[in-house]
Amino acid sequence: MLADTRAQKGKSKQKGVIIHNRNKESNILKLHDILKNKVYVTSEYATFKVYEPKERIVSKLQFFPDRITHHAIMNVLEPIFTKLFTTDTYSSIKGKGIHSAAKAVKKALADVPGTTYCLKLDITKFYPSINHHILKNQLRRKFKDNDHKQQRRFTCYFIRD
Repeated sequence: MLADTRAQKGKSKQKGVIIHNRNKESNILKLHDILKNKVYVTSEYATFKVYEPKERIVSKLQFFPDRITHHAIMNVLEPIFTKLFTTDTYSSIKGKGIHSAAKAVKKALADVPGTTYCLKLDITKFYPSINHHILKNQLRRKFKDNDHKQQRRFTCYFIRD
């Protein structure tokens, strides 16, 4: 239920959310069963271009229950991974962001009188460049689970009316 609430934040007028909410409890229970039985498979990604602040390609899962699943996973994993990050990790962390990063840089540089620094970073296509095989192996070391070897496919249909 917490994942559902977080997934809907700011999205109440989206078609997928409206359809989901017609039978919210049934849909959440069905999603729970699919996850518990380890037969969940995400829907296909849709990609589109966004032009602000600059042109970039965004990938999005089209099916709203995928968003709920994402939040359910993050509810468990976020505290685990956040503890592993360095103090100077800012991106996508609650209570941190670009303003916190800027303050930290200003503070670090304030102690060097008369020196000017300039740093600009932009890792082009960072997420698409991640090697999934390596990432999965690292995650398997952190989370012991032999189920990754099983590849079951299941198409989930949710009650719409």
